[in-house]
Amino acid sequence: MDDYFCIMNLVKSISFFILTVIILISCTDEDTFRTEVVDFEEFELDEQSYWNGSDGSEQFTSGNKIFNNVYYPDWKSWSGFAYSNVENSIIYNDLGKYAAIAGWGAEKSENYVCVHQFEKVVIDFIEMEEPRLVRITNSTFTALAIKYGYDYAKKFGGRDGSEPDWFKLTITGIGYSNEITGTVDFFLADYRSDNNEDDYIVDGWNYVDLTDLGIVRSLEFELASSDAGTPLYFCMDDLKGRIHY
Repeated sequence: MDDYFCIMNLVKSISFFILTVIILISCTDEDTFRTEVVDFEEFELDEQSYWNGSDGSEQFTSGNKIFNNVYYPDWKSWSGFAYSNVENSIIYNDLGKYAAIAGWGAEKSENYVCVHQFEKVVIDFIEMEEPRLVRITNSTFTALAIKYGYDYAKKFGGRDGSEPDWFKLTITGIGYSNEITGTVDFFLADYRSDNNEDDYIVDGWNYVDLTDLGIVRSLEFELASSDAGTPLYFCMDDLKGRIHY
């Protein structure tokens, strides 16, 4: 009987020790970072409108993140980030540059950001951050251009759909010492399959895993296409990360 009580006391002691370690580890994690999701809903916009940097402010901030912007008054255009609540998934026009092909923000929210690449596209972090997830989709302007071949853009796949066209976003993490911490590729359109039925243009809000990028001070975004005429736009929402202290 004494042996039984000794064993039970030992089991309880071990269990208490394991629980204590788990609690300490959990507390340590919570003490070193906080999780943040930027969804852009704090920005006030008139209905069917956008901010594109025309006020010359060159950036906007949401949470721990600084979204950089360059505005070109002569062209009434921008490079970098704009925020929008435009709903337009069917019409190819200038407003389509500020519209997500999904029709609205992620989870049918109002606001999201639109990205145009002319100069380098960069998000800076106020504190070091570990990006986790982001939601990505095509802009209406680009999706319709590569689907139908508007203006200078080629119709992806060519006449018979067999040409191996593609449109890709690369996200690069930049660390504390300006080193590359990792890259993540996401195809916004892909016609490279031998089976034409597998060809696609992204038309919904897709999750993109950013955990391979590690802890960064900034993110760089680069669009590339098999066709030089593809309009270099995409849309983004719900950028989630862990801010490290």
